[in-house]
Amino acid sequence: MKNNDPFCITGWGREGITDPMEAVAEIFSYMDMGGWRRLITKMAAHALSGKIYHRRAPGDVLVAMKVVRSALMAAYALQDAAGKDIAVTRQEPWQYGMGLGTCNHWDDFPRVVSFKEYCRPCSVFKKRFKKRPLSQWINDWEQLVEAALSPCNLDGERWVLRTRTGLLKLLEAAHLVWMRDGGGGSAKQGTTHEPGGQHKTAPTS
Repeated sequence: MKNNDPFCITGWGREGITDPMEAVAEIFSYMDMGGWRRLITKMAAHALSGKIYHRRAPGDVLVAMKVVRSALMAAYALQDAAGKDIAVTRQEPWQYGMGLGTCNHWDDFPRVVSFKEYCRPCSVFKKRFKKRPLSQWINDWEQLVEAALSPCNLDGERWVLRTRTGLLKLLEAAHLVWMRDGGGGSAKQGTTHEPGGQHKTAPTS
C-alpha cells in the first residue's frame, strides 16, 4: 500500500506531500533556516542547563519538534539524489537567497557545513545517516526537546553538542539543496507561515 504521508507532515503542514523536495519546501515555509538554527541551539543549551525553555509555548515547541522530524525524514530520502547535488565553487551571500520580500540572507546563510559540504550538500545526508540511522537522529532530537522543556538536564555535553551540530548540518544541507534545485531561491518569502496560511515571524532567540 502506498504511503501518502511518508514524511509525517499531516498535522502541521499540507497533506498529500510525497516528494522529499516538496517536503523540504514545506519545512522552510513553516520557519526559515535562521529560525531553525536558533531553536535547535536553544534546545541544546536548555537541555544541558536544566533550565526550562520558556521563549515559546510548549505546544509550539512540540509542533516544531514534529517539523524537524519531518525534515530528517526528507533528508534521509534525499541522500541518493545525486542529480540535485550541484557542485558550487563560489557563491556570494547576496546570491544565496534570491527570493522576494525582505529576506535576511546572512541569517539563512549556512554556519555549520564545511566548504566541501557547502559545494555538495547531499554528501552531508550520506555521511550523517551512515554514522547514525534515521531513527537514532529522531530519537536524539526528541530527547533534546524533552530535556529543554523539563527541569532535568542531560548528562554528556559532548553528545549534546555533537547532536546539535549534526542536526544543523542536516537542515542546512537540506536548505542548500532546496535553494539551488527546489525553487527556494526564487520562491522564498520574507515571512514564514503556519498551516492554514497564517503568517508568523521566526523566533529571534
